Amino acid sequence: MFFLRQIFRAREHMQVSPENPEGYMSVLEHLEALRRTIIRMLLTVLIGMIACFGFTQEIMDFLRYPAKRVHEQHEAGLLPAGIQAADWVRAKETAAALPALPANAAQQVIAAQPPQVRQLATMIPLLRAAKLLPKHEQINWLKAHLPQQAHAQALQLLQADTRLLATTPPDNLKLMGAFQPGEAFMLSLQLSFFAGIILAFPVLTYLLMRFIVPGLLEHEKRILYRCVVWGFILFAAGCAFAYWGVLPRVLGFFYEYSLGMGIENDWRIGYYLTFAVKLILIFGVVFELPVIVIPLIKLGILTYPGMKRTRGYALIACFAAALVLAPAPDPGTMLIMALPMYALYELCIAFAWAQHRKQQLTNS
Repeated sequence: MFFLRQIFRAREHMQVSPENPEGYMSVLEHLEALRRTIIRMLLTVLIGMIACFGFTQEIMDFLRYPAKRVHEQHEAGLLPAGIQAADWVRAKETAAALPALPANAAQQVIAAQPPQVRQLATMIPLLRAAKLLPKHEQINWLKAHLPQQAHAQALQLLQADTRLLATTPPDNLKLMGAFQPGEAFMLSLQLSFFAGIILAFPVLTYLLMRFIVPGLLEHEKRILYRCVVWGFILFAAGCAFAYWGVLPRVLGFFYEYSLGMGIENDWRIGYYLTFAVKLILIFGVVFELPVIVIPLIKLGILTYPGMKRTRGYALIACFAAALVLAPAPDPGTMLIMALPMYALYELCIAFAWAQHRKQQLTNS
């Protein structure tokens, strides 16, 4: 309520005009303006949601890519040197398809693969069979059924982690399933809603700033437009940082931790996509800190002495927010979220110092 009252006072200050020289507005008039702004923002999100609904499949594939990369990197860490993760995944997929094919069709499929994939696809069923034999017989059995040039690679794979030969689908994302009839449709609505927010973000920022700072002159409107542009740039930067930097790390932590507990990562698609989208949006909003704070500095609601005095509290607040918002409890993920937040706060303090210095020079 205190923050809202401060915004109302700032609006009154900016609302001064010849028709309203005192700039006075009642609380009900402020609330009516707030209501109109919220309705416009909701309509903007609805339009963005409708525009994104036809691209939910592409959005879903885009969001599932980090999980796919985590699975591939996990397999790459288990593979012996000289075997590429992509070749191994393709070889397991090929080996899984061969038993259901006639002999001539199986030969055609094998012949169509690159040499490395072809050798691995032929080797995988034999490796799985060798694992069923007593340990002292496995090596000799493999040598008897494989050509000489494949012996060294086969022995490396035989001694590698047994999870490499698991019969689960090579594309681990096939394990993501919908458990209710309407879940896929509701998930499409949810994805289009979040994508609509991202698409409409510049307009949402503009509407919000127009509510906080009404009655702008022409040169002040240009400042507002710059705030909207920078707001979208920072929001996109936060989302990109989360997608490329944070999400893979968080997913890798959960993936490896589950496997360490002996739990398969059969992630449910609805939970995974909700988790990924919320994480990305959280970072997008966190990166908006300068766009929110700098106008408040310009309005005099926040000042350099006050921000400098509360710098220590801001640092604690950043880590407290990271503790609450970070989806993984490890210190690394908390630092990834807290440090950019505090760096942005320091950037705002620098801006407040420049404004404070400029005001001092003007007064003197």
